[in-house]
Amino acid sequence: MRLAAIDIGSNSVHMIVAETTGPHSFRVIDRERERVKLGAGAFRSGRLRPETMDAALSALSRFALLAQRLQVDRVLAVATSAVREAANGKQFLATVKAETGIDARTISGDDEARLIYTGVRHAVHLNGRRGLILDLGGGSLEAILGDSRRIWLAESLPLGVQRLRDFFGAEDPLPRKAREALIAHVRKQAASVVARTRKRGFDTVVLTSGTHLTLGLACLRLRGRDPWGSLNGYLIGTGELQDLSAQLLDLDAAGRMRLPGIDQRRADTVHLGAAVLVTVLEMLKAEEVQLCGASLREGMVLQHLSRKNGAAGEPDVRRASALDLLRRLGGDEKRAAHLAGLALQIFDGARQAHGLAREYRSLLEAAGLLEDLGRAIHLHDREHLAYQIIRGGGLRGFSDRELEIVGLTARYSRRGAPKPRHRHYSELEPDDRHVVKILAGIMRIADGLDRGRGSVVREVRCRRRGGTLVLQCGTRGNAELELFSARRATQLLEQAMDTDIAIERA
Repeated sequence: MRLAAIDIGSNSVHMIVAETTGPHSFRVIDRERERVKLGAGAFRSGRLRPETMDAALSALSRFALLAQRLQVDRVLAVATSAVREAANGKQFLATVKAETGIDARTISGDDEARLIYTGVRHAVHLNGRRGLILDLGGGSLEAILGDSRRIWLAESLPLGVQRLRDFFGAEDPLPRKAREALIAHVRKQAASVVARTRKRGFDTVVLTSGTHLTLGLACLRLRGRDPWGSLNGYLIGTGELQDLSAQLLDLDAAGRMRLPGIDQRRADTVHLGAAVLVTVLEMLKAEEVQLCGASLREGMVLQHLSRKNGAAGEPDVRRASALDLLRRLGGDEKRAAHLAGLALQIFDGARQAHGLAREYRSLLEAAGLLEDLGRAIHLHDREHLAYQIIRGGGLRGFSDRELEIVGLTARYSRRGAPKPRHRHYSELEPDDRHVVKILAGIMRIADGLDRGRGSVVREVRCRRRGGTLVLQCGTRGNAELELFSARRATQLLEQAMDTDIAIERA
């Protein structure tokens, strides 16, 4: 089934076209966006302007045509604060339906927050973690505190960039007094939600929406880096955002457009968004943020699937995303699951020897599921190809650092020792290089234990015998090939753990 999800926002109108891959999963096959500034002037006057309504109608007409060409089964459409608050908002939506066939409904700030949370939960690993999600649009800033199971608090703050431009942005760059008034306004509006968030506690701050992703991209470009396709999962320091915000506020729109990563379509409001974000982060005393590419539209698709197929349980975003990539690229799911299972048994059994925290277990599982994906493209170079696929495959639930560890674990899972001259490996922190050696060493042994790709080794148990870590393998049938291959593959893990390893039949 194909679904189109359209968000008629105060700044832009967006559409994604999603193809369902299961009762609670999907992949985006197309997307469209048009920055029509529907909320420009509306928050001061209380009415949508004729020219912005015409621009939105034109964009939505193209969206409807694209959805038709892509044979979409159903179009879901919502409108947020600009339309919700405008006296002529209902009339505008009636015109949209008459001229484009898109039947859009206005949603409350609470509904908007729930949809954003649903979309983010599908893309960010929140299992065991409480995240504060910040989504900055043209009319409002949505602040949602939640974990993988529930929302703890949600509030829609009137701090959207088009709204602030109506009241604070007449001069460009902003004079000192206007900046001070803007910051004071943000602090007043955000005080309650910040206080409640700090009282409950949070583990991470997740940023979504076009303005936030633009700021994140600019920070990466100022580091001299470009993302691997999606910005999802990249970590940005608050200090970087503070420096960027100061630059943006000192420049006019033309100057802001010259900064790397700043889209000219956002140059008139991005400085206001930066001021809002940095002020809130300073109030929270947050040191870094995580970027997320999913938001309201993805939440709309997931809500529709939940209503159609029943509520989903607590998501395991990382495993689900790895399996989705594996299926899309035609990988051998049964073999991949067996290989990952062997690796996890070794990881769990050797915890005392390797000393890695449990958080690395899911990184090892992802590497185990995906390390063989390069085989179908080129057998000889499959490890390097697996790294490229993992880094550029759009995996959800991982930070950029975690994806690099997963990719390099797959890269070194069969042959080739990690070396300082290897660029991607050398760019890791020393502790993360050690993690890669441990995880790749485990993968090498697991791969040896399935050398014939026949699941002959059924289980692995680890125990100590003097100073040696003994891997006792439960087998089915003749396992000489697998035991020989695994014994030949122990060197990397032995060096990383400074421990001798023996492999024997149970």
